[in-house]
Amino acid sequence: MRGGPWGRTLGTAPPQAPCRFIAVAAFMAGPLWRVAAFVQRHRTGLLVGSCAGLFGAQISYHLFPDPVLRWLYQYWPRGQPAPLSAKLQRLFQEVLQDMGIPSGHCYEAFTTFTFQPVSAGFPTLPAGAVVGIPASFLGDTVTNNNRPVVIHGQRVDWQSPAGARLRDALTLSHDAQKFALAREVVYLESGAATLQALPAPACLAGTWALSVGAKQALGLYGGPMTLRAAFNLMAAVAGFVAYSFSTDSLTHALEAWLDRHTASLSAAYSQGGVEFYEKVLSANLALRSLLGSPGEKLYSPSGNVIPRHWFRIKHLPYTTRRDSVLQMWRATLSPGRS
Repeated sequence: MRGGPWGRTLGTAPPQAPCRFIAVAAFMAGPLWRVAAFVQRHRTGLLVGSCAGLFGAQISYHLFPDPVLRWLYQYWPRGQPAPLSAKLQRLFQEVLQDMGIPSGHCYEAFTTFTFQPVSAGFPTLPAGAVVGIPASFLGDTVTNNNRPVVIHGQRVDWQSPAGARLRDALTLSHDAQKFALAREVVYLESGAATLQALPAPACLAGTWALSVGAKQALGLYGGPMTLRAAFNLMAAVAGFVAYSFSTDSLTHALEAWLDRHTASLSAAYSQGGVEFYEKVLSANLALRSLLGSPGEKLYSPSGNVIPRHWFRIKHLPYTTRRDSVLQMWRATLSPGRS
């Protein structure tokens, strides 16, 4: 039997198995080593390209705001995009006049289905800036009993106590609506979108520079690859933590500045800001009751949005923003007090 074909196969398999394993391992390791060598050889260019790509990906939303923002937030009643009503157009123009926006700055408004205004763009660039004005600013457009409203998969019962509270929360005074829109205009005029796009590429470049420097100082480039891989993983985690902290801190500082700057326009704007945040908290409490168990996971008993991640608070609590504007409003009522 050892002289037949099966005998020769069984007899020669053991010596060839290690050779085949080495050949397969060499074949798989070859591309990995080539990629590693390519990254090592062009790491500076790859870093610059990655940082530029991160910055461009985040700023592109503001460079081309019109198609993107409309596609995401356009209000479509009865299957057709709702045109901007004359009432909302006058309201927006009044805000621009109050703020003294130059006529050369390009703004365009549309009707959105959201409960708060949205915005994107740069007013001084040819593409301009786009502001989405909630349809609820028209009054009974959203809260009309004949038009069903579905939130998180549940239809709102406007006759229930929570539904009535939500209807009242969506009804804003003229000053509250102006504050909400002016806050978006202040954001667009400040060019803060550029600042918000910086943490990601900055943290990437910082993580890479510190990682390379630490590995050189510790002599890891002469050690095993597994040790360097473990160090790179720890550096990546540290970089993500730094990115999260810097992004959230920047957002907190920016939101506080926007509220203060908008409320400083006049006493009417500061009073409108207090009402606006009170209504936001009231709407969140109504949604907490309407949605049941899911609502309790989304909103706290005070009306603030519950963070999704325990280690990140991406936005200032609404109670903090309300108290900040309330303090400014009280200061305008009693300017003689320190």
